[in-house]
Amino acid sequence: AIGNAFAVLSNPEKRLRYDELGSDHEHVSTGQARHYNYYTEFEADITPEEIFNVFFGGHFPTGNIHMFSNVARDAHYYPRRHRTERAWTQEPEEEEHRPQNSYSAFIQLMPVFIIIIVSVITQLMATNPPYSLFYKSSIGHVVSRETENLQVPYYVDKNFEKNYQGAELQELEKTVEKDYIDYIQTSCWKEKQQKSDLSNLAKLYRDERLKQKAESLKLEHCEKLSSLIGMHKGG
Repeated sequence: AIGNAFAVLSNPEKRLRYDELGSDHEHVSTGQARHYNYYTEFEADITPEEIFNVFFGGHFPTGNIHMFSNVARDAHYYPRRHRTERAWTQEPEEEEHRPQNSYSAFIQLMPVFIIIIVSVITQLMATNPPYSLFYKSSIGHVVSRETENLQVPYYVDKNFEKNYQGAELQELEKTVEKDYIDYIQTSCWKEKQQKSDLSNLAKLYRDERLKQKAESLKLEHCEKLSSLIGMHKGG
């Protein structure tokens, strides 16, 4: 129906015949004993898909369509191709565009594929760290040890002693102590910040309960940090 309407409205000659003779489904006979099938005369010159492409596809129709102006009454009418011919000619075009569309989609998805491949390779190549500051049974760090210098506790797997001895063990324990001190410093800062926030809230709201809670809050990690610094100076 859309195609038939387009065929009539876009061609001044067809529109004039439609206005004079009425519906395009009517079979009208003239005095010259000639019969015209106006359904055939008003048959669609454009398919609904092509109309959709004109308005939403960003390009003009692919069929042999000739637009007519309302002013140009003597516009030339070019015979359209049969529907089967149009369909036959469009198939090679679609087949030509199909590989290009697939290639474009593959190019757009290429970064995603690369990220997935890199992440899988990284996970396969990644090895577990030789130690942890906390007990981690998921990676086998269940054996407790202490560093020789600062007596910092850490956890290793069952094969640790076979792989780390002598100078390698000393270098590793220096790394363990450095990580532990960084962790203690961060925890100490968080404790001080929490105590300061409670004190400020107590002053703001004049809340004696918050004041007592702030004063009773212990800075355990700060005490550990002071102890480690004393041991380091003593050593």
